[in-house]
Amino acid sequence: MRGSDRRKFLKATGAAITTVSLAGCGGDGGGGGDGGDSGGGDGGSGDGETAGDGSGGDGGSTGDGSGDGGGNSLDKIGMTAYVRGGSWITAYIEAAEFYAEDQGIELDVRPNQQSAQKQVSDIREFANGDHDAILVGVWQTGAAEGAINQAIQGGTPVFATNADTSSSEIPLYVGFSNYDGGASSAEQMLNALEQQYPDKDTWRVLNVRGVQGNQSANQRSQGFLDVMAEQDRVEVVQTLNGEYARDVAQSTTQEWIQANGRVDGIYSGNLSMGLGVVGALRNLDMLASRGEEGHICLTQMDGSPEVNPLVGDGTIDAAVDQPNYFYNPIAMYYMREYVESGMDDSVIPEVGSEVTSDQLSIEPGQHKGVELWTEPIWEPGIMREQNGHPWFRTNSVVITQENYDQPFLWGNVWG
Repeated sequence: MRGSDRRKFLKATGAAITTVSLAGCGGDGGGGGDGGDSGGGDGGSGDGETAGDGSGGDGGSTGDGSGDGGGNSLDKIGMTAYVRGGSWITAYIEAAEFYAEDQGIELDVRPNQQSAQKQVSDIREFANGDHDAILVGVWQTGAAEGAINQAIQGGTPVFATNADTSSSEIPLYVGFSNYDGGASSAEQMLNALEQQYPDKDTWRVLNVRGVQGNQSANQRSQGFLDVMAEQDRVEVVQTLNGEYARDVAQSTTQEWIQANGRVDGIYSGNLSMGLGVVGALRNLDMLASRGEEGHICLTQMDGSPEVNPLVGDGTIDAAVDQPNYFYNPIAMYYMREYVESGMDDSVIPEVGSEVTSDQLSIEPGQHKGVELWTEPIWEPGIMREQNGHPWFRTNSVVITQENYDQPFLWGNVWG
């Protein structure tokens, strides 16, 4: 059966598939594995891994409907995602809209309203309607898996970005690694401590983490702690729960320092908590720029319109950022390949391979007064397996005084 005929047949018979009940479905409020977002407060969540190397193919070429694809085309995509929480998630959503517009694709974005049931309902409506594919930023893994599998079995492919799904059926998930981001933040902390306090025998460090039990928070914290555990000169004196919230991180950090004394460095697991830590040090009259006497080294996950200038003036030593405005364009690039090939898995790069901009080119476009996607800050993409499906694990970007004002950082575009 040709690809287009197969898909039409599946769409026509999809209604016969048994509906998966929501009763008893749970979730972690984020992705089922390692990946995306600014970790609560600025988006949804996700987390996991397994690296590979080698060379990736170019995933085929964007088709014109000829050949084995049988005339399939990607004309309309349904997208369900968390859309509230500030400029981080705005960049993630708007980039999808801009790229779809440039590619002549109709994108139907539906907010999940922080409701797993709403997201499941939207996925089913997309699958039963005239959408050629579905893009999902998962809100609750357990609740969404059945609806995602049902859509795929009915002939409508589903791709995930930012927050992963536990479904093993999806062709691709695109997002960065929370664990690797935490580890990178730890490496930046070590660099900062060495420069600021080269003669100290032991550096005392605080770890301000996100919500206990949240997978992205767990991974970001563990990545940091694992690197620090290998260092003889570092003592992580306390892990504080900042709950992914600016006010909580500020009050918790301030109270701890008042009770226990100053530290040499503080790591924060997302942008909101990082800004809370800055507020705490300001209230304690302990805020100094790098190189100045009394500077407490600060590293964190996530840049932002507020964070980037603080890196520039030396208040924050470094921030590990995500290429969030590339997530959906990368997914849609491969989604088009997949649909137009008649849902041929071979157009997805193999697990274990490495993808560079020589194999994957996201066409730049003029939006928000800048030329978006000109700098492939996502590369290299390392193809891993997670939750039984391929994971396009993007690179992360370390923001320092050398690059804090660069136009390729999302926080300098979506201010």
